Amino acid sequence: MKKISRFIHVLNDTCLWDAIDKKTIELDSSLVDYVKENKGKMDITDIPKELEGSKIVTTSQEEVDLIERLRTSITDTQFQGLYLITSTKCNLDCDYCFYRCSISGSLKEHQLMPFDVAKKAVDSFNGIVKDNKKYDGYWEQITLYGGEPMVNKPLLKKIIPYIRENINGDYTDIVINTNLTLLDDEMIQVLKDNDVIVQVSLDGPKDIHDKHRTFINGVGSYDIAMANAKKLRDNGVRVVPLITVTNDNVDGFANFVYGILDELNTEEFYSNVIITGSYEVADDYFDKLAQSMVELYEKILSKQGSCDFAQLCESILGKNKVIARQSCGATRKITVFPDGNVYACQALQKLDINSMGTLDSDFSRHPNYDLWKERNRFNNDECLDCKLIGSCGGGCATGSYNGTGSIYGIDSNQCKYNKALYKVLTKRKDM
Repeated sequence: MKKISRFIHVLNDTCLWDAIDKKTIELDSSLVDYVKENKGKMDITDIPKELEGSKIVTTSQEEVDLIERLRTSITDTQFQGLYLITSTKCNLDCDYCFYRCSISGSLKEHQLMPFDVAKKAVDSFNGIVKDNKKYDGYWEQITLYGGEPMVNKPLLKKIIPYIRENINGDYTDIVINTNLTLLDDEMIQVLKDNDVIVQVSLDGPKDIHDKHRTFINGVGSYDIAMANAKKLRDNGVRVVPLITVTNDNVDGFANFVYGILDELNTEEFYSNVIITGSYEVADDYFDKLAQSMVELYEKILSKQGSCDFAQLCESILGKNKVIARQSCGATRKITVFPDGNVYACQALQKLDINSMGTLDSDFSRHPNYDLWKERNRFNNDECLDCKLIGSCGGGCATGSYNGTGSIYGIDSNQCKYNKALYKVLTKRKDM
């Protein structure tokens, strides 16, 4: 039985969009009308000869087979990342922190990772990845995370040199994700000597940053974080601003990003959409952010072809034909907490499906990882009918769970943001 492919979408009276090949298809209006009238029917007849043999028309079985191939193509098959939760304590009290969500609760434990746990995690990770297939552009990454990792500086000063001495430096980055308020001179030297990438949370300008990122006593953290970022930069350490977009900084987002980048003399940054369920966003949040991020893409990010956002934009524009992999890294990373317990995601500590055992067990083969691999947009009917199925990475599992009660649900905030990007970009095809 013939049908119109669910991946074909009507854009206007003379144009279709192929969500898998990521291209527009110009047709006579009568053919577009035929597609519009027959989309969703399971047995179409009188197929115009112009559509015969094209990807616009398919069969149910051909579509099932295609979906299975696509699902398999984006399913992670090997571990490439290790998250060390060096501390579940934080010296800040940020109001949109995803650890505030009830499914986490880890910040209440105030645990510090001992060196023997960190060493065992690093050694286990190295043992797992040594036989990985090293494809073109292959990478590995060890991320020092919290809480605030520098709450546990004694560990960092031992484990960072240990990692650098024992990892494959051709492939592996060491990254620390930090609020950068606890830096000292010895820590600067450790970061510099071991080529650590410092991702610093900066949501400036100062008044906006300090509204959300405060110390426990309510005092803002911007001044010390920015001063320490500059100190690291002056010492030759790679510093990357990590900016969470809130209702307060979304207006003129591009302009204040320029200011931060200029102050730190860099063109690198990452931006995070507020995780679904962790903090409320305004109705126009996604449209405003999409406009600003496209401006940043045009002026800065298009030069950084490897950056995730550049890849997303070029995918939506049809410049990048590769089917986007899953944006959630839970099936390609190992997350180890201070007590030696292993999880897929650092934010869903209390969720049973997230537990992978302990470092003393065969955690990398835990059956829960197979359940996580089912979190795939080609298994989700709502995603399959979306124009962005080939371009969107499927969002964050924590956002999905917070919004729907399941890691398999839609991550509402990321979904709305990507659709807002699509609207902006499809009006600017001349980029």
